[in-house]
Amino acid sequence: MAHIYADIEVIGSRGRKTLEKILIDTGATFTVLPKEIIDEIGAIKIPVEPIEVELGDGRRIKAELYSIGIKFRSREGGTIAISFPGAKLVIGIRTLEDLGLKPNPITGEIEEERPPGVAYFYHIYRTMSRNLVSNIYENIVADM
Repeated sequence: MAHIYADIEVIGSRGRKTLEKILIDTGATFTVLPKEIIDEIGAIKIPVEPIEVELGDGRRIKAELYSIGIKFRSREGGTIAISFPGAKLVIGIRTLEDLGLKPNPITGEIEEERPPGVAYFYHIYRTMSRNLVSNIYENIVADM
C-alpha cells in the first residue's frame, strides 16, 4: 500500500491551524500531535491518567489525551489526539472513522464511508440484521 497524505485543519479553544501533507497512518489508533501544536491551538486535555501506547518501533510510552476539532475537506468534527515527548505528526484511523472517512489502499485516496453527520446509526445498521433494521425503520415511518 502506498503512503497516503492529507491536508487537515486542527481546531482548539485558541484557534485553528492548517497542517499540510500529513501521513495517514492506518496502524495508528489516534492522531498524534506534537505538544507545540497542542498548546498553539488550545487543545483540551482529557482529565485521565496518561495512556500507554506502543510505537511503530515497539517502544511503549505514556501519552496524554486531548480533545480536538478536526477538518478534512468539507468534513468537520471532534476526535481524540495524543501527545508525548518527541511526537511526530500522524493522522490515526480513529480520526478518519470519527469523520466518516476511510483510506482506499488501491487509489491512495481518502473516501467517504458514510454520509456527513451520520455516525452511530450507520454502525448499528452494519451489525444488526436487515430484518430488524427494516422493522425499526417501518415503525419510525409509521409514527410520522
